[in-house]
Amino acid sequence: MNNPLISINLVVYNEESRIRRALQSTLSQTYKNIEILVFDNASTDGTAKIVKNEFPNVKLFTADKNYSFGPGQNRAAKMTSGKYIVGMSADVVLAENFVKEMVKTMEKDEKIGALQAKILHITKAGEKTNIIDTTGFEIYRSRRVINRGHGEKDEGQYETAEEIFSYEGAVPVWRREAFFDCGVLGEAHDEDFWWMSDDIDFGWRINLFGWKNFYAPNVLAWHERQTTNKLSSSKLDFIKMRRGIRKDKKMLDILNYRLTLIKNDFGSSILKSILLFSKREVMLFIYFLFFEQYTLLAYPKMIVKIPKMLKKRSYIAKKRKKTKEEMEKWFK
Repeated sequence: MNNPLISINLVVYNEESRIRRALQSTLSQTYKNIEILVFDNASTDGTAKIVKNEFPNVKLFTADKNYSFGPGQNRAAKMTSGKYIVGMSADVVLAENFVKEMVKTMEKDEKIGALQAKILHITKAGEKTNIIDTTGFEIYRSRRVINRGHGEKDEGQYETAEEIFSYEGAVPVWRREAFFDCGVLGEAHDEDFWWMSDDIDFGWRINLFGWKNFYAPNVLAWHERQTTNKLSSSKLDFIKMRRGIRKDKKMLDILNYRLTLIKNDFGSSILKSILLFSKREVMLFIYFLFFEQYTLLAYPKMIVKIPKMLKKRSYIAKKRKKTKEEMEKWFK
């Protein structure tokens, strides 16, 4: 097996309570040809100081402002040079053989553009559990997107290595070649998005441009997710789940995912599922009208951004390699 250089790029903001745990897991890797960069988004707490004083072998870059995760990863990728990029969040802990198993998987198939690890839940106190956080995204004809397995007990039901619709953004691995190949107008992660849904958008584009999103259960990590604990299976579950999410996050989720559809989806595919799609959109709008008026701000913000998204859509349409039929196989 080759021994390529691996870049672990942590993009962080005010993570003094978790940065030690995250970095210790990167430094404990059994695979040693690694460079580690902490891209600090102008934290106002002690994050940068901890990295500088306690982790001298870790490269630290302090940004002039908070760029958020995706744009931060865009910049971090240009500061490192590994064949594979681990886009890590500070609330993630890597298994000791995470990088070793990742390299083994990626080296077997040069068309894997992004790798999705099996990610389990870790508590705020640092207790590792066997509750699944995510095994990647799956998408429905209504265009609902969910984390596969989220909230389930890990009983071996996701032990098959396989291609998936999209990776989830807690700790994705990108092939450097694919990372830059799938950029739009110079941006791998869309810098108009600011935080939410940039993983779905980028994963969708990785698919469109002829690369694979690939799930590898032998690549293991733990994630301290702050919001949902299980998938909603009823209207009551949905309401409870939404109440646990910050207002700005709820609005950005609605805004950015609809921008993702404008940029990436085939219009004729949407028309084929128009009844399911419209039903879900109307139900969501009614819910926002009565229970989340703040979220309604997503719609005028979306209208303002449509011209720019259409320009990006035109770029994507010229470069995409997958047909409508090939993409529709992902819609359940």
